[in-house]
Amino acid sequence: MPSVSSALGRASSENVASGKVLGIGFSYISTLPADFYRPGLVDFVEITPEVLCRTRRDGASPSMDLVPDKLERARTVCGELPIVVHGVELSIGSAVHWNEAYLDMLDRFQAIWPFHWHSEHLTYQTIPGDDQKPLSIGVPLPLPGTAEVVQLVSTRAAAIRRRYGVPFLLENPAHFLTGLAHEPEIGDEVGLMAAITEHGHCGQLLDLHNLYCNAVNQCFDAFAAVKRIRLDRVTEVHVAGGRWEDGYWMDTHDGCVPTPVWDLLEFALPRCPNIAGVVFELLNYYATKMTVDAIAGELTRVRQIWRRNGRPSVAKEEQGGHAAV
Repeated sequence: MPSVSSALGRASSENVASGKVLGIGFSYISTLPADFYRPGLVDFVEITPEVLCRTRRDGASPSMDLVPDKLERARTVCGELPIVVHGVELSIGSAVHWNEAYLDMLDRFQAIWPFHWHSEHLTYQTIPGDDQKPLSIGVPLPLPGTAEVVQLVSTRAAAIRRRYGVPFLLENPAHFLTGLAHEPEIGDEVGLMAAITEHGHCGQLLDLHNLYCNAVNQCFDAFAAVKRIRLDRVTEVHVAGGRWEDGYWMDTHDGCVPTPVWDLLEFALPRCPNIAGVVFELLNYYATKMTVDAIAGELTRVRQIWRRNGRPSVAKEEQGGHAAV
């Protein structure tokens, strides 16, 4: 593998996993009215395919099966809107096993419903059990900044990009661990992401609420961190809401975006030359606790910031569709 220091010292356009500019996106939430997903309010939809699946085990081998009724409803609701995939169960950083069942499911999903790009979290959530089979640890955990991790994850990231033929992005995670081991040549989590995106020929999904959570809970300057991120590799940005719980700011995706995250979006967006979309994230469960008008208000604010920072308008559909307004 080339030296990790080279990853931190040069930009290469072939390594920027930029996609077609889509604009303003929102999570697919089955409990919202179908007419919420309309051009003008939403330019594209971010699908977490696991919510359209059931998991079963045949002996020792788990599998993830798309549920036809759930999949068909999602396709009907989204209509002609473009989609991107945001997975949560790949466990790309697991040392021994990652989730092959997830990839097998995604093969079937893409054949039915093509997506513009695919993203996952830069974490691991399984370890070898006593029988050496994958054992879930119940929560995704961050990775140490080592050359071994760079080699493992970048190799997998490159393989995923080849497998699906679309950009692959890694998301910076929210977590509550401090003092993670980092080799000097790589540095901290920012350096780790830079090295992996370089060697894996992939991009970054910059989750500003995750960054804010870590800044609050670990006492660092989020704006200073943004300045150190390889923003030329950022294809997508996430914003979301959270709440205080037991003295920590939690990444709960349960409501409106806090003011500091809006400020981070204003700061970061004009510095991301290859940005293709910004997504307001909300979990299915909490959508019933917000009004449709409140959700629409958050999406409208994202669009205002998008326009104010000179981002391009979404092009008209080739088949006579209308540009988002």
